Amino acid sequence: MKRLIIFALAVFAVGATAVAEKKIPHAVRTFNEVSGRRTEIVLPQVKGFNCYKGDFHIHTSYSDGRVNPAGRVVEAWMDGLDIIAITDHYEGRRGEQNFFKVIAPYNANVKYQSAKKANCVKADFNAIHQEAVNQLEKSGFPMLLIKGCEMARNAETHGHFNALFLNDLNDLYDEDLAEAFRKVKAQGGIVVHNHPAWRRKTSDKTEFHEQVYGEGLIDGVEVANGYTFYPHIVRRCIDEKLTMFANTDEHTMTAHRFNQLGLYRTMTIVLAKELTEKAVKDAILKHRTIAYSGGNLIGEESWLVEYLNAAVDCRVTKVDKKNNEHVYMLTNNSSITLRLRRGKTIYELEPFKPILVSIGKDKTDVEATKPVFHVDNMWIVDYNHPKVTLEIDK
Repeated sequence: MKRLIIFALAVFAVGATAVAEKKIPHAVRTFNEVSGRRTEIVLPQVKGFNCYKGDFHIHTSYSDGRVNPAGRVVEAWMDGLDIIAITDHYEGRRGEQNFFKVIAPYNANVKYQSAKKANCVKADFNAIHQEAVNQLEKSGFPMLLIKGCEMARNAETHGHFNALFLNDLNDLYDEDLAEAFRKVKAQGGIVVHNHPAWRRKTSDKTEFHEQVYGEGLIDGVEVANGYTFYPHIVRRCIDEKLTMFANTDEHTMTAHRFNQLGLYRTMTIVLAKELTEKAVKDAILKHRTIAYSGGNLIGEESWLVEYLNAAVDCRVTKVDKKNNEHVYMLTNNSSITLRLRRGKTIYELEPFKPILVSIGKDKTDVEATKPVFHVDNMWIVDYNHPKVTLEIDK
């Protein structure tokens, strides 16, 4: 018995010594951190053009946004975009105003004044863009960053406009907004009319709009801003040969508005040969864009039809000549769900999932067996849906 007690004490002593000698780290990682996963938005090649995802209307904390330029770059990459333009307000800069309120108690001689005042505090708008450029170079994201800003006046009479593809942002301001647009043009930039029915009961043109549109100073219009669609603007873009845009106009964080709802952020799909400023600008000036908002695609009918046939693989799996019936297998090879309607029946083509569709049974109508659909989440001129005959892949 004594030997057993002595042995147990010896084992305890050895264990205590081992615990005492064990080295406990001062810091331990609870999770092996990895970089977040980018949301991949797979879109088809359309008529030899790549579909690049762009947002050409974004704000940062330097104007009235909540995220700094570097954060916008990372956010856009994680959201699956290929192109962004940071377009902080040129005249109204609430972020700077808030900063001056914070320092006011300790800096009585420094005052913040409107950009319209001759003795206002001046800001280097090129530096805002450069912050985003620095982040893009640091991260190595293969994205294109377009230099731009937003020019704003009274929403009811003038409205807001984005200036894009600029060289020097600091040399644009003018009391006369039309003259400011001329300065944009002198730099080889383009002008986009933003949210044309915002704070207005109509998207019709005002006297100022007639002036600047008539002078050829406007290159495009937002047919969608965030989740707001402006149907009348599609007709304007078609008739006046303007480019259609859809942008977030993001001020907070996209995760709050889009990701949590299971939707991609509002974006302009640009059909371009390559991801370069020259190629993207060329595509925009030639109106090769499709607007995406809330699961809907908006644009010229010809491009929407081409997009649909590029995205959907349509194959005949069965032919019943006796009953004049064809069975088609439709596969959506893109990340955007497509809603096809035939009569009263709606077929939901989810990404990368095939469905079988039986068409026919009308022996008197040869057209009855063709895969013809209205696309309910595509919008063309005059608030209509395109009617598309799917190309049958062999």
